[in-house]
Amino acid sequence: MPGFNLGGGGRRGAGFLLVFLLSVACVGAAAPLSVELSSPSGLLRATIEVGGDGRLQWSVQRGTIQVLAPSPLGLLVDGEDLGNGVSLGRVEAREIREEFPTRGVKASAVNHCVSYTVPVTCTETKTEWYLEVRIFEDGVGMRYRIPGAGARRVEGEATAWVLPKDAPIWLQNDTRNYEGIYYRSSLEALYASDDVEKRWLGAPATVEPVDGIWMLITEACLYRYSGMTLHVEEPTRLRVGFQDDPEGWEMQGEILTPWRVTLVAADLNGLVNADLIQSLGEAPDPVLFPDGMATEWIRPGKGLITWAVFGNDGAQWWRQKWFVDMCAAMNCEYLLLDGGWRSEQWGFLRDGGDLWARLTELCQYGAERNVGIFVWSAYPEGRDDGPGLTDPAERRAFLDRCKAAGVKGVKIDFFDSESRDTIEVYEAFLRETAQRRLMVNFHGANKPTGETRTWPHEITREGIREQEYLLWGDLPLEHYGALPFTRMVAGHGDFLPGYVRPQYLKNTTSVFQLATAVIFTSPFICWPDHPEAYLESPFLPLVRTMPSVWDETRVLPGSELGGLVAMARRSGHDWFVAVINCRPVPAEFDLRLDFLGDGSYRAMLIRDVGEDDKTENLVESGRPVDASTTWALQLSSGGGLVARMGPPTSYTE
Repeated sequence: MPGFNLGGGGRRGAGFLLVFLLSVACVGAAAPLSVELSSPSGLLRATIEVGGDGRLQWSVQRGTIQVLAPSPLGLLVDGEDLGNGVSLGRVEAREIREEFPTRGVKASAVNHCVSYTVPVTCTETKTEWYLEVRIFEDGVGMRYRIPGAGARRVEGEATAWVLPKDAPIWLQNDTRNYEGIYYRSSLEALYASDDVEKRWLGAPATVEPVDGIWMLITEACLYRYSGMTLHVEEPTRLRVGFQDDPEGWEMQGEILTPWRVTLVAADLNGLVNADLIQSLGEAPDPVLFPDGMATEWIRPGKGLITWAVFGNDGAQWWRQKWFVDMCAAMNCEYLLLDGGWRSEQWGFLRDGGDLWARLTELCQYGAERNVGIFVWSAYPEGRDDGPGLTDPAERRAFLDRCKAAGVKGVKIDFFDSESRDTIEVYEAFLRETAQRRLMVNFHGANKPTGETRTWPHEITREGIREQEYLLWGDLPLEHYGALPFTRMVAGHGDFLPGYVRPQYLKNTTSVFQLATAVIFTSPFICWPDHPEAYLESPFLPLVRTMPSVWDETRVLPGSELGGLVAMARRSGHDWFVAVINCRPVPAEFDLRLDFLGDGSYRAMLIRDVGEDDKTENLVESGRPVDASTTWALQLSSGGGLVARMGPPTSYTE
């Protein structure tokens, strides 16, 4: 068990330390001005202290490197600043070590941390509360617990991160539905901007190393609370804000905030593979999920989507069985019946059909072909593509009818807020879909905050600037290169990867597009292009065999945030490698296959040919490779590579 220092003393050894320190605190020693808390190995340390002005603050150090300078802490409740004029009490600590199944980046996660409870007392009002801190080897989670009864009003938060001057930060400014474009800046530049909206950031935000250490800032376990946005308060300081509840909100009984998360990693691979966000969540309810993540009705997979290139016309009834047939031909487990199907306007009810009878018929047709049906609904009222679900009784009736029809999952859209009230609606949907054994996909949504550990039937969510934007514009290459190390670290993202027709490639190649299906994590992959385009594509063998979840992920050396991204991901015995060049110029890249380990493999390789005609590609099958193989790649700007490698005994075309 690692220790904590009272009043700045040196770090002690393990074993007897916890009992010794607690016994010291119990004999009436003066209240400490600071406590130093450490990770299980002592590599990462956080100092909680009362500054000279009486303000509670924190700082973080990794080894000899200060990652976070002293930064304010505190919560404003009923007009009282609970972080100002305080003293610290006796610290309690316990070590947590567990392994639990996860989904997407890898098959299992490790929750190994030391959990600390730091009592805090406001010296004038005698208000007592607790700062809970969990320190992992790769980050810190911190939240406020305010005991009490009755109604109180949360009016703001002082929690902040003071970053090194001019530290580059990758961020996006859309705090409504998190569909902003990620770009590189600094807090100083954002603070000096004439556009005050640029001072508001939607988490997660990733800070480039100043002294060799990466940092990512976000939140975890957002339930029954308002969503955190980040405000550039000073040229080097980010502070927690609540844009969707600027006047605060009322809470009953104990106040428990979400975790304020600071990931700390030595490299991009460590950032992508961090388990901290999900580790802060609670295990799933064994009644709702008897086998947890592996509960039999929760099944990741791939699907076609009726909207995307078809728009709401894709919801016409005469297309639906054709869509199911296309799913079966592409080895897709699902069809997503998207926007427009519940509206008279778009043809699902043409020729006098009954809405629920037709849905039941479609689900039965799909079941005969091993294709499950997801259905879409808007959350708000007043749209032309179907009624909303703001009334709780109507919501439950809709879900009941979906279940009775044989639907496997629902896509709920257009929340466009993370106010406290809206967050409670998300949780209501999660609870009520779980009770009916329906998977759920949130769109027009906020950032993920580790919900999938507690609610493993959330199969994906948007909250990302994804490739629907290619239908009317394009995405900057830099945005593609940033997402794996910013937004995707927080959790799965419904990205709509893999366009194949030239009109949708924009500044990318078709191989780049296919590579995004490997690099961007979504346990429910929706292929957005016309189904016949996939069936006619040389990529079809890879599309048919593409996993949607992975047992292992490695960010390969040479990857850079916003630039070239190379990942190797394992599913069973097979490895998939994807490389995308998001630089504005061609790139050379030596792809080493040393992650393969012992044994020989056969590879299917798909790559771009030539720099002038980006629609051409080359498919090679059966190439022998092993851990000593290196491919020297020449990648055009917006170009890519995808490879699938399997042992010779299991290799298929």
